[in-house]
Amino acid sequence: MKPQSIITRQPSQVTEQAVITIYDWIQQGVYPVGAALPSQRELALQLGISRASLREALTRLAALGQLKILAGKGVYVTALDSQPVEQWNQTHSGSLKDFYQLRYVLESFCAMLACHYLNEKDQQLFKSHFEQLKTAIEQQNWQEAALHDHQFHQRILELSHNPSVVQILKNQTEALKQSQVLPFIQPSLAHQTILEHQHILDALCARDSLAAEQAMKKHVICAAQRAGVYFLSHQS
Repeated sequence: MKPQSIITRQPSQVTEQAVITIYDWIQQGVYPVGAALPSQRELALQLGISRASLREALTRLAALGQLKILAGKGVYVTALDSQPVEQWNQTHSGSLKDFYQLRYVLESFCAMLACHYLNEKDQQLFKSHFEQLKTAIEQQNWQEAALHDHQFHQRILELSHNPSVVQILKNQTEALKQSQVLPFIQPSLAHQTILEHQHILDALCARDSLAAEQAMKKHVICAAQRAGVYFLSHQS
């Protein structure tokens, strides 16, 4: 089966789409475990992207454990049994993709609602969680970062004043915490978490419900992608 190349994309999404396309090829068995990918020159031509964008995409997939890059020897597909998605599926009944989609819908809605209720004390609490999250990421303390990430999101849920939504995610507390650890499998991309939370924080403090909703949607999509899950492409 000959893989299809990327045909249509926005310039800012080239690397992201390359990651998705190669990831799909691996999952579909186009390139099975142990197989070598085509040369970077051939692969870049096939995808219709630059060598620089391809190298970035391969580096991201290597950080996810999907590929192994051997200098002077090529790029090889690695075993999939230790990947975040597989780890999740061994523990939870629902798929990781399903759970991120649940978060996408509910947390963005809660972020919108929270803008109508938060006060000065809440703003200070959010800022505190954000600074602690930022510090933990800069120190590469991923468990601590995931803890403050969870506290940040949990407060948004509470401020939604929607007990039905809060109860749904309260019943998924352990799954929620794990989904907030998984994106840190790519330490080189952890700074993106800081920027995404900064955008959420800014929107909340401005009480801009639409901006808060959109910032949360983008964050959940990007967090999912850092964990190796793709279900939507955000617009840059």
